[in-house]
Amino acid sequence: MEEIVNTAISFKIIPFLIPLLFYFLGITNDLRSIKQLLSEKKSLIYGLILQIILLPLIGILSSRVFDNSIFIVAALIVLIVPGGHVSGLLTHIKKGNVPLSVALTSLASILSPLTIIFWLNIASLDNENLTINFIETFIQLTVLVLLPFIVGVYTKIKKPEFAIKSSSKLDNFLRISVLILSFTGPFELKEIMIDNFIEGSKIAVFSLLSIILINYLLSKIVNIRKVDLQTITIEGLCQNFPIVIVLGLTFNMPEIIVYGVIYYLISMLFAVTYTFTKKN
Repeated sequence: MEEIVNTAISFKIIPFLIPLLFYFLGITNDLRSIKQLLSEKKSLIYGLILQIILLPLIGILSSRVFDNSIFIVAALIVLIVPGGHVSGLLTHIKKGNVPLSVALTSLASILSPLTIIFWLNIASLDNENLTINFIETFIQLTVLVLLPFIVGVYTKIKKPEFAIKSSSKLDNFLRISVLILSFTGPFELKEIMIDNFIEGSKIAVFSLLSIILINYLLSKIVNIRKVDLQTITIEGLCQNFPIVIVLGLTFNMPEIIVYGVIYYLISMLFAVTYTFTKKN
């Protein structure tokens, strides 16, 4: 498994795309909409709690339920990363609360160097196979995620014309790149995927169904608006696949990458199906 993953070209490219992805997220942020959401903060706070607390807890639950799997660590890793930018597109198609989706992705991304390190520390207490240099990982996440995002926000504020002109070109480049890698990555791992797909898909389906069920039940208690509930659900189903890959490479754990690909494929099936079958 390790040899095949290490020779896959697609996964060597992905780490270089992450700073561009978060820079793009920074320059396309609608700061006024986020300010408005802060004044109507119930859905925003609930969505953040789901993303940075409940999802990792579901990851821990999944790793406990499937404790004999080779993906025991990967089951948690996938659910401690921030949401993926594709959630905004799916929310738009579904006529959901796009500013809420963007705000959740942005805020979870800003907090991710801290939240990922926190949950990795929790995971390492129960798993002797997970040995992590926390300072090195924090610095790497800060450089890849937080700094590009801050530079993007700064660019939008100080050079709005440049941000507008560059955002459309960067958007097209990232969409094409992600689309290509979504096909080439699984293709390069096809043998491992075939051997481990059933095992990985069981954990992924369990995790995704848990996310939908827990989100639905808690949103009723909190009394979240339907449009916000659907938006938060999409956000919870769309994890940031490239960061999962980087963590797998950083920890030299190819099983994280293999499970990340399996989870990505199944979660996109869940998210797209949810988007097109549960319209307002």
